[in-house]
Amino acid sequence: MRITRGIRALFPVLWAAALVTACAGSGSGSPNFVVSFDPTMPRSARDQAVRVEVYLVDSCGGVTLGARPVPAIASTFVLRDGETGSLGALEAGDYGLYGVAQDEECAVVAAGCQTVTVADTEDTLAITLSSIEGEGCPVDQVCSVQTGDCVDGAGGAGGFGGMGGFSGVGGSGGSNGRVEAGLILLYAFDEGGGSTVTDQSGVTPSHDLTIADLGNVTWSANHLTIDSATTLSTSGAATKVFSRAVASEELTVEAWVKPASLVPAGTPPDRIITMSTNASNRNFLLGQDATAYAARLRADGESSNNGNPTVVTTAGSATTLLTHVVFTHNSDGSEAIYIDGVENVTFTRMGGLTTWDNTYPIVVGDEATSGRSWLGELHLIAVYDRALDAGEVEQNFMAGP
Repeated sequence: MRITRGIRALFPVLWAAALVTACAGSGSGSPNFVVSFDPTMPRSARDQAVRVEVYLVDSCGGVTLGARPVPAIASTFVLRDGETGSLGALEAGDYGLYGVAQDEECAVVAAGCQTVTVADTEDTLAITLSSIEGEGCPVDQVCSVQTGDCVDGAGGAGGFGGMGGFSGVGGSGGSNGRVEAGLILLYAFDEGGGSTVTDQSGVTPSHDLTIADLGNVTWSANHLTIDSATTLSTSGAATKVFSRAVASEELTVEAWVKPASLVPAGTPPDRIITMSTNASNRNFLLGQDATAYAARLRADGESSNNGNPTVVTTAGSATTLLTHVVFTHNSDGSEAIYIDGVENVTFTRMGGLTTWDNTYPIVVGDEATSGRSWLGELHLIAVYDRALDAGEVEQNFMAGP
């Protein structure tokens, strides 16, 4: 479900196993987390699960099965069989691995918690979910597959579904929990086919993307994979992005992406999204630089038109897992890049945006002139005409792609 659309019809999913991977850090473990269903559960109950939430907690002792744990060390969710997520780098030690599954009515159908040990080696840690019967949404509400919460039919925030205490993420957003204020560009990559990616922001003019080489991409139900070099670009200048960002002197660029690989260090950032005309002239950029993410923004007083200097996240922050990346630029010059809802790097870039060029298009996956191709899965890209604060970034992360 996206902000400008109603709740999607949900189809039963066969959950053989949901894989959730946590990245390794210095002195940290890098295990695979495998969440599966108790084989004694009726097949019909397992088939009802359309959302599985996974949490890492201090121990299973304080967990109430069927409720979201507070606090949690880390959390993620998957929507269907075969998708992956990241719980972040973990220090070695003993934890509780907790999982809870919901059906399309937000009713909890299974849950479980198991003590696991994160070591310095790549172990596989397993948690099995057993049957639980929970109540779904009231008759006047529907379930948001993105947040796991009940919402009213008009799109407003509704009550809480599932077991008691299974509450959602707060904040002023749309029915799927995402921040709407200041949103000017939204690509959900859920068209499922064709050569057009629709701008779903609802802000005119619409800046749809055209895929240059359909043979170089693969459509899935909820994302687009760039298999080999191509561009997705607007047919002309991204006028509303230019006018609104220049007026506010602020910008947020957000992406849910799953890189195909970690490009060799020392190469220029591969372009996830850029507003530019070639590799040297741009208004902004969000890209991948080997095992890090990178951002550029053109500001008054800079010596080039390329948006330098480049802000780069810490090495190892880019993996081949589905990741939420957000770059923010505030009118006071402060900038930040967030990875999976957590601030990773900050920078100060003084000067307004009066030198921005109003003729530049939006290009996704490469530069218009090629040579900076990015490969991988695109789940969501959004642009705001203001700098989201840390709480709003976390809100969008928790809402999911």
